[in-house]
Amino acid sequence: MKKAVLALSTAAVLVSCGSGEQVDQNIEALQQRKDSLKTIYEDIAAQIALVDEQLKALDTTIVLPLVTTKTVENKPFAHFVEIQGAVETGGNATIYPEAMGTITSIVAKEGQKVNQGDVILRIDAGMIQSTLKEVETNYELANEIFEKQERLWKQKIGSEVDYLKAKTNKEALEQKQKTLREQLEMYVVRAPFSGTLDEIMPKVGEAANPAMPVARVINYDNTYIEADVSEDYITTIKEGTLAKVYFPSLGKEIDAKIDRTGSFINPKNRTFKIHISLNELKENLQPNLLGDIRIRDFFQEQAIVIPSNVIQQDRQGNEYIYLLEIKGAKRLVKKAVLKSGLSYDKETIVLSGLEGDEVYIDKGARSVQTGDEVDIMK
Repeated sequence: MKKAVLALSTAAVLVSCGSGEQVDQNIEALQQRKDSLKTIYEDIAAQIALVDEQLKALDTTIVLPLVTTKTVENKPFAHFVEIQGAVETGGNATIYPEAMGTITSIVAKEGQKVNQGDVILRIDAGMIQSTLKEVETNYELANEIFEKQERLWKQKIGSEVDYLKAKTNKEALEQKQKTLREQLEMYVVRAPFSGTLDEIMPKVGEAANPAMPVARVINYDNTYIEADVSEDYITTIKEGTLAKVYFPSLGKEIDAKIDRTGSFINPKNRTFKIHISLNELKENLQPNLLGDIRIRDFFQEQAIVIPSNVIQQDRQGNEYIYLLEIKGAKRLVKKAVLKSGLSYDKETIVLSGLEGDEVYIDKGARSVQTGDEVDIMK
């Protein structure tokens, strides 16, 4: 029995030892197989990547960024200064009476053409007229007495004192008549200059006094627009500078020139005055009508011009645009650094960096970068 147990124990030990060696041999074989498969995998992965690159090159369904392109233009470029001004006229007078009283008659009508000195209305001057009539009567008597005294004096008849009294009395009444007639003229309202009677404020029977206006006369013969311009443009905006004036209320624009520039800088807003004649539109313009003025302060007959919105700026502050570069069948993005000048009406003049015949990327320029392959939007 003991021999049998010993035999079994020995056999178990031998079997146990045999199984350990087999496990060790299996791990080593598996590791070798893993390493072999890994090498094969890496080789296949490299081949797959190569095939992917080849497919990518041949695949026409690949979606490229869509852009639009334009050719850089050589054309005239103008820059304008935009300001607002108000219409003025050679004469725009609000008329005040010189005397107080009741309005007895209105001679002219609103809208009527009047000449300088024409009567517009009259104010009651009854008291002065009565006084003047009395003085005129006294003057007639005084004049007769003077003439008699003068004849007698020439004949050496009568005293010098009587002659001088008659002369003084006559001259005093002459002066009084003159004064009364001048006062009487104050009760007549006349046009201060030729023009159009734009408005009559009071009515017949209403009171007039020097503190209240009674009429307005406008002369359209010298109609102009005046505006304030920043002193920054004092060297570029001068007499003869071209301008355009647009009246929004009328829907009309005219070409004009600056007739005169002011010689004084307003210290409050650092501006100077400009004056533009508008005689060709004078019949349609009214004083204080607002107008938009565009003054051409720069012009170049041939300039490299591009849209302002295609110009970008990098971190270093350099301005640039993207150009389209053709390489074989590929359309690639190329960066072009430039220096820009003045901008107006969504366009910018290029001072350097472009020759003038380049093709640049317009729409889509901000979604691409240098070296990208792009497709042109049809």
